Amino acid sequence: MTMGSEAHEPGDHPPVLSDFLSAVPPALTLALIQLAPVISVGRSVFQIYSWTVSWYHSWLALASWWAICLFIDKMLRSFLPFVIFGLIVVAQRRQQRQAPQTPATEYTIQIIIKDLTTIQSLLPSPRIPSIDVPQLFRAVAILSIPYLVLSYFVSLRVIVALFGTVLLTWRAPWATVLRTTMWHSAWFRWCVYRFWSALIGEPLPPPTISLQPLSNSPSPVQSLRFLFTIYENQRWWMALDWTAALLPGERPSWCSASQQPLSPPNAFNLPENTTVILSDEKGGRIKRTATWRWEEPEWRVIVRKDGGTPSRVERPLPNLKEETPNSSRLLKAAGRLRDSSAGLSVNTSLDPNKNISGSIDIDRTTEGPKENTDEEKLTDADGWVYGDNKWEAQSNRGGLGKYTRYRRWTRIAVVFEEVESMSAGDIGIEKTDLQGVLHADTVSQNPDTSSLNPPDSPLRQRLRNALQKGAQPSS
Repeated sequence: MTMGSEAHEPGDHPPVLSDFLSAVPPALTLALIQLAPVISVGRSVFQIYSWTVSWYHSWLALASWWAICLFIDKMLRSFLPFVIFGLIVVAQRRQQRQAPQTPATEYTIQIIIKDLTTIQSLLPSPRIPSIDVPQLFRAVAILSIPYLVLSYFVSLRVIVALFGTVLLTWRAPWATVLRTTMWHSAWFRWCVYRFWSALIGEPLPPPTISLQPLSNSPSPVQSLRFLFTIYENQRWWMALDWTAALLPGERPSWCSASQQPLSPPNAFNLPENTTVILSDEKGGRIKRTATWRWEEPEWRVIVRKDGGTPSRVERPLPNLKEETPNSSRLLKAAGRLRDSSAGLSVNTSLDPNKNISGSIDIDRTTEGPKENTDEEKLTDADGWVYGDNKWEAQSNRGGLGKYTRYRRWTRIAVVFEEVESMSAGDIGIEKTDLQGVLHADTVSQNPDTSSLNPPDSPLRQRLRNALQKGAQPSS
């Protein structure tokens, strides 16, 4: 969606609605679209509080605050029924005039992203000093005396109005200039330090030389840390031992906590680097670039021993072994044998989205394991949690009656966001390929395929015979 008349600059692309819908879960997209009016109102409130829009609105908000503090009791006593009546009438008229829902477009997504980024940039980030509890109690006890004296002569509503005035005008340009000018005074700073020292009962530190940072120091970059978790699921087969060959309709061999298919750790890729170009309030543009990096060099397994706390331990990554035609046929034959032994008939081309009745040994739970419950489960030294044929009765010990197991591979990644100012032009979203970002996990060039092709056994012969019978055309 082009917002300007200039030509596209290199690296600028208009946002594509299909890319956004394919990358964002539908539940989150629905919530963003439905909360768009509320997000817009919240952005306006934060802009008024930050004095980034017309000062007229900020002064009106300050006057409204004083009116509420001074006359709230009289207004509620006299006009509360009329206010409720007016709200009901407005809500009814809005419901009657409500038109069919307008389809969301690229411009709608742009506005939502712009509002959210504006709110995030305007959120206050106060720096709270680190004070011990005894010192904090001393400061509160000392300040309570002048507060009681002040409240005796000044009403509480005026005190609340004054306190709110300080908060509402704290980020005003004229208030910022006033504070900066006063703080440049060495005498004023000495008075503040002396008062704070007497308040908490801590002597002033000796004077030190202030080292001013260089003008070319790099500006701080926002960053967030994410813990990626991949579940490795295996099943025990006679003469095959533990393998990633699961039954049809079961959870994938590699999946997320909600049992959505994922790539193995060796092939897992970080999200693409994304560049979002938004318009600011001054007619220019803001370029926000998100870059992904691995914080840890290797994947780690979550291990919790008896009487201990969960820890993340490095373990060798499993080798990526391609599925051979024999192994695929073996799995299908295993499914036929399981169904025929129970006297059931199941289609060989199973659809995981369909409800298949009759198979009681296949885990078809749509709700994945919870992270908080998994943290409490005990594991063995390699992080495995063993379960029965239905992935239940889980414990940290394998043995008789344990046919399934899983463990969790985790790795921390960091996304860095750089914000740059640009001239007026087009806005949009751009995704770039990851180059030099992913950590090259070493994969064995000659993997051991003995587990995939074990020697012939009675079970293997039975499965092969069942496969041949299933391949014969029915008369």
